[in-house]
Amino acid sequence: MDKQQPRRVTQVEILKSFSHPLRLRLYYALAKRGSATATVLAKDIGTTAQLAFYHLNRMAELGVLEEDSHTPARGRERYWRQSTQGLSFTTEDLGADTLSDLEALHRGQAGIHFEQLQAFFATGPDPDDQFRNTAFGSDMVLALNRTEVDLLRQQLTDLLLRFRNTPHPPADNDEGDEDRRDVFVFVHAFPMR
Repeated sequence: MDKQQPRRVTQVEILKSFSHPLRLRLYYALAKRGSATATVLAKDIGTTAQLAFYHLNRMAELGVLEEDSHTPARGRERYWRQSTQGLSFTTEDLGADTLSDLEALHRGQAGIHFEQLQAFFATGPDPDDQFRNTAFGSDMVLALNRTEVDLLRQQLTDLLLRFRNTPHPPADNDEGDEDRRDVFVFVHAFPMR
């Protein structure tokens, strides 16, 4: 499997397990950090290290996470990382009977997306922060059929992967490279009622 592509999930057990709110938060926190211990991730999401460790182990059993062999463990603490560059959940891969489980996952993701957006706005505008001033929002109503929605999803994923997989020079070079920060990007597409 190409570790640069999102893993296409075909096991319903992974979908149901991943939909757990705490596991979803741990996954997002780990995506931001790249590699971290249960203790660090627990602080990030506001839970106990023991509970974080339990859920990280469960996700590792399902192949969603793995121990980070590049970062040496300190004592009993071990470092975790994602086993692939994201996960892809679709009814095509999981079956139409998983629609309610997929919607539960999407609700959980949307909640985290909203929290991230609220946290961004809570810090208030800063006219001196040119990086912050690049934030944007974009949406539109499109008349699409199912095939076009699938194509849109794939093309957006490909675009995000191109940005993620582009090598960047070190931030501390002498060439005046711009400040590089983690940017949270999310897109939702769903039929309107």
